[in-house]
Amino acid sequence: MKLKIFSALFLTLMIFTGCGNDTPQSQGKIEKVGMLTHANIDEKQIDDYTKNFYSAQGVTTAQQQTTYYNSLNSMQMGLTAGNIDTIRTYGSVANYMTGRDSKLAIKNSQTVQLVDNFSCAIRENDTELKEKFDAAISSMKSDGTLDNLVEKYIKNLKADEEPPAVAMPKIAGAETIKVGVTGDLPPLDLVLADGKPAGFNTAVLSEISQRIVKNIELVHIDSNARAAALISGQVDVIFWVVTPEGESPLPANADTPAGVTLTQSYYQDVVVDVGLGAVFAGL
Repeated sequence: MKLKIFSALFLTLMIFTGCGNDTPQSQGKIEKVGMLTHANIDEKQIDDYTKNFYSAQGVTTAQQQTTYYNSLNSMQMGLTAGNIDTIRTYGSVANYMTGRDSKLAIKNSQTVQLVDNFSCAIRENDTELKEKFDAAISSMKSDGTLDNLVEKYIKNLKADEEPPAVAMPKIAGAETIKVGVTGDLPPLDLVLADGKPAGFNTAVLSEISQRIVKNIELVHIDSNARAAALISGQVDVIFWVVTPEGESPLPANADTPAGVTLTQSYYQDVVVDVGLGAVFAGL
């Protein structure tokens, strides 16, 4: 069975309009937002959290209607068809998308910028594996490896290039663990057309494999199967999972299923909206 990732996105949400009184743009408007399917929270809960967050902040904004998708590709088709107004994703992903499609644009009118931390998800009883992942991530931060991977696979990636393929180490005699990946969120997480894993997350996993001295088998996980895949033992780790940093409509544990623990974070990115430039110009 082909599966695809644990937290497609535990995406936090952004405030895109001004504070205070209604504006003509916000009155009666429903903003249709596309997101990758979450693990432990549904569309209505996302919309309720957002509405309550806006109210507490004294912010008047468009009513939000969230639609979940199981892949970035299907979400882009939904945008083109007019089923959604925007795709809510990460800055690095948005830059990749807009660099390859001149019709797309990043919405720039947010008044509060929200940030998510990227971590790995592991079953709570797999304490030794979590300790090894934490130690590897910590050492990669300390020696500059993570910063170098961000530069190579994200910041220096040209608009006409795909993230390079990454070979996973083959360690003779070592234990093999199964790690769930999306393969569908470039340049962070990507499987190329020829089936080779590529991008930043794969490069991070390759480095972790060497540091924990374990072979890693990559398993594609559909968004709607991510939690079950981890909890049932189909995979040992979900890579990646995100949680909000600082102020956010979502509580930090809103989308973490019972029995799951997160490693320390290895990457951080801003949450943005991507849409057709002509639509954004009229907002």
